[in-house]
Amino acid sequence: MTPTQKTCATSIMVLLVSTAFFASYGERPKQPEDEMLFVAHRGASYLAPENTLSSIRLAWELGADAAECDVMLTSDLKVVLFHDKTTARLTGEDYVVRETSWEVLRNLAIRLKESNLRKYEGEGIPLLAEVLQAIPDDRMLVIEIKDGPEILPHLQQLVEEHWKSGRISFICFDLETILAARRIFPGVPCYFLSTFRSGVNRHFNEIVQGQLDGVDVRYRAINKKLVRQCRAAGLQVWCWTVNEPGPARKMKALGVGAITTDRPKWLKEQI
Repeated sequence: MTPTQKTCATSIMVLLVSTAFFASYGERPKQPEDEMLFVAHRGASYLAPENTLSSIRLAWELGADAAECDVMLTSDLKVVLFHDKTTARLTGEDYVVRETSWEVLRNLAIRLKESNLRKYEGEGIPLLAEVLQAIPDDRMLVIEIKDGPEILPHLQQLVEEHWKSGRISFICFDLETILAARRIFPGVPCYFLSTFRSGVNRHFNEIVQGQLDGVDVRYRAINKKLVRQCRAAGLQVWCWTVNEPGPARKMKALGVGAITTDRPKWLKEQI
């Protein structure tokens, strides 16, 4: 057995053992069909640097129902908030995240974009543990898994140790990973991410049989037929990423359950 195979086998054993723990959270909450959540994309990323502790906290302060973040592993198996595979775009220094230690990444500063407030200059890359500890009782953290199943044992440990308040949900583009997350976290809502309707249709039976809570689809790909199909199967439909009132109103009219946006407070006021 190769070192990689040994690591995968160990990870699978940890996942199976941990399932009993997460069953103790009970039944996962069901979102009412007439409820529409506003989810802050990578936090309040229009005003604060994306995927930073400040952007996540600001999203909740501005009234967002949930804050979304991206997570991945470092070379020393820390779970950090970051979207890109490399740090070049956001920091100006080029490191591959999964090949770089937390000790290096923690010293990088996220560059401000034009719309970001100057007071957030120098924000760094946070650990997921820090964010889990900061969830208000009445809010949600939507965690997008950017890695494969290998990250799940580490998420299990962090959730067990640091999630004390509020709610969490998982989303992921990789079907194998989100189905595995469902098995490990029976009390946590899990959604399959897709850019196109064809992705949902291709995997529809697996999504239903895997008991996922729903799908999270690029808003331009959502139509009445998709929403009806999903609702008939007991699935919720969420969408990403909407920053203008017109498309947001259309999503609401279609019965979409959550809108991911860079501007949660402003968009909510327009709707």
